[in-house]
Amino acid sequence: MTKLENPKRLYPMFISSDLRKTKEFYLRAGFTLRFDMPEYLQVAYGGDENLELCFMLPHQNSVGMDYPRFAGQGVIVSIPTPDADGKAAELRDKGIKILNPLEDKPWGWRSFHVSDPNGVVLDFFHVYKAGPPPNEPS
Repeated sequence: MTKLENPKRLYPMFISSDLRKTKEFYLRAGFTLRFDMPEYLQVAYGGDENLELCFMLPHQNSVGMDYPRFAGQGVIVSIPTPDADGKAAELRDKGIKILNPLEDKPWGWRSFHVSDPNGVVLDFFHVYKAGPPPNEPS
């Protein structure tokens, strides 16, 4: 008998009332579909160590109650990409609005932001310089 193992990463889930628009956005942004069901959507970005995001309709749960829809504020998901400049150009070409210009952050990331139809901000980045590990002096 094969032993089942739980995944060892996070799967953020957002309650959304429009999975169709969400799916269209993430496919244009270069994500792939993991699950595409009428009440649940899961998308992945990257190679073997995919980042995965999940979206669910408000009423799809086992306890018979509606979850509140994500209010569209206060969440940024950082997504590593090999070339933030190239990714920004790709998304711009696909009609996705870039929220801020590409910027080199003091912690060594070069990044830019876009927003999905639910208000989730995606922070695409690549590392442009190495820095000391967190909580260690430079």
